[in-house]
Amino acid sequence: MPAIFFGSQIGGETLQPLSYTGLPWKLLIQDILLFLRWCYYLPNIVIPLWPWPSGSLDELYPSFTNLYIIFLHLIAFVAQAAWIVSLPFFLYLPFPLYVAYFVGFLISNELFCKLLNGHIPSEGLRSTVDYFSETWEKHEDEYWIFLNGVAVGQHWLQANIDRISRTFHRPVVGVHNKTSGIIFDTIQCLVQRSFLYATQDVRDCYVLIKRAIYQPSVKKVIVILHSQGSIEGGMIVDWLLNEVPQNLLSQVEIYTFGNAANHFNNPYRDEDSLIAASSDPKPSLHKINRAIAHIEHYANSTDFVSRWGVLNFTQTMPKDRFENRFMGRVFERRGKGHQFNQHYLDHMFPLDPTCRFVREVRKGDFMDMNIDVVKESSERESTAQSLLATKGNKALDEAWLENLSPASATTYKDEGQFWRHTENWADGSGVTNGENSVLKVKDVSRLWAYRNGKVPTGGV
Repeated sequence: MPAIFFGSQIGGETLQPLSYTGLPWKLLIQDILLFLRWCYYLPNIVIPLWPWPSGSLDELYPSFTNLYIIFLHLIAFVAQAAWIVSLPFFLYLPFPLYVAYFVGFLISNELFCKLLNGHIPSEGLRSTVDYFSETWEKHEDEYWIFLNGVAVGQHWLQANIDRISRTFHRPVVGVHNKTSGIIFDTIQCLVQRSFLYATQDVRDCYVLIKRAIYQPSVKKVIVILHSQGSIEGGMIVDWLLNEVPQNLLSQVEIYTFGNAANHFNNPYRDEDSLIAASSDPKPSLHKINRAIAHIEHYANSTDFVSRWGVLNFTQTMPKDRFENRFMGRVFERRGKGHQFNQHYLDHMFPLDPTCRFVREVRKGDFMDMNIDVVKESSERESTAQSLLATKGNKALDEAWLENLSPASATTYKDEGQFWRHTENWADGSGVTNGENSVLKVKDVSRLWAYRNGKVPTGGV
């Protein structure tokens, strides 16, 4: 079964959504309608409940701590639902008493959720350092940041960044998007998407990213976002575009999972790039000159949050090229689940039995799947562009291309011939040793190239 791949800035036949700069109340109504449209996928946020390939790192693994966290969430869910239902029935109360009931529950909920959130400093939570991590190759010129989604307290945040660290063999800083309980977190998502409301963790993450960008020793800032963290990450990108010099901003790479955002901006850095992309659907790589060089989104097809977010908004086309909609390549896995470790990383970046290395790709793995390229158009990045953006300009001279195509890249007479062959290869018509040669997810996933301490060959 192939994975579905969308090149950056894509379109489809779905209804044109409102711009994220539209009237907040209209955006809120649209978001509520979208929520109701996909609500039958809500159970898939936690389904499947098993297996647990990463053991205690998986959110639903039946450890004492995980079961305790789930128990607390159930208490908060029931209490919040009952409180919301009760509000209209207590309208007969005197106004001061009604306000006291309203505010009193919010304060009680905040205090209760401290059992989940613990205490994490504004500069973030660090991934665990142990004997194994001390042996990893050092990448002093990289800085990795993670911003979590809904219902994540301190324990699950630690599990998330430890799983990322073991996957890519880098230290990771986790910025805590505190949970207020599942229902209140969902309401907060609606408010953030419609009103661009920035909570404290948005400000903390922005400062952390900006500080890393300005460090002379740092050449790459890798930002990983999950769920609601992607809404907040989209706002952070907007702020960065306003304040950070473009040559520094190009050091940032963003990778999202179960993205709940309604927009993701990434404008061209100069007018020539915009004109080139508008007039030529297959420009050479040096013409692809966006503010952020790499944005990738990973989504499960029946994950409610992905359906409400990235998979809804990437299937629409901006009416005007000068309007940024939802930028970045999209990898859609046919499957359920929204939990970051258990439903995303375990399926897309599976660990070996030691849970210390990403294992070799096996037949049937997500990264080994052929990509089902959504019909290409001049309104989005071509598959060949995605391929070269992942592998870099050096791909024209390297042996990997020779192994995947009838001729070495160095034998192409001109760039046009290379583009034609790569496009044919991408849609399955390329031939190697008498067999069809099609693109795999691992061929166009830049994040995959970071596994086990590796570094992508492409420098762009």
